[in-house]
Amino acid sequence: MIYDFIYLLLLLTGIVVLVENRLSRIIFFLSVQGFLLVFPVLQTHDGDLKHAISLIVMVVLFKGILTPWVLNWTANKSKMNESTTPRFGYLATLLFMVLGLVLAVKITEGVSVLSIPVHKIGLIYVILLVYVGILCFVVRRNWLALIAGFCVFENGIFVLTMVLDKGLPVGLEFGSFLDAILVIVSGGILQLSPHMHTKERKL
Repeated sequence: MIYDFIYLLLLLTGIVVLVENRLSRIIFFLSVQGFLLVFPVLQTHDGDLKHAISLIVMVVLFKGILTPWVLNWTANKSKMNESTTPRFGYLATLLFMVLGLVLAVKITEGVSVLSIPVHKIGLIYVILLVYVGILCFVVRRNWLALIAGFCVFENGIFVLTMVLDKGLPVGLEFGSFLDAILVIVSGGILQLSPHMHTKERKL
């Protein structure tokens, strides 16, 4: 039951990233979501402590600390506006969320007994988390919020893959951290690019 609550918290942090209008809070809740990913790792790797510890270290480092830090650093260096709003407004975003909930329920309809360490309601939360990440690409305009949405989407895929396959080899799991590597490299390129600094001076 505790893990169903964790999946709910993962979904709620994703929703905050989707609808929040302050970049600093978007980054903060993305970091919170990264730390929450520790619990699904523990759930799906309870029989392999060494594997679990190595994966937890990567989760905390890449998703909980490094990715949010790079996003915050890039936003500050770019002097980006703190405020951002959804492209179609909050009402339309809520409608999209309701449609996503119906979709998630339909996907899991008829699933009574799962051969995975998560209840049906938890699986619905995870599917909705993936959907929220996709939704960020539709309703967001600010590029940093779009990157945050991509991270939410990848976090959802990461959890979904773990609970469906009951854990993956370390090499395959490390591929799930490509979002963090992409954010780090992109942030560095943006700050080192002369074109970026020229554009900032014009603004």
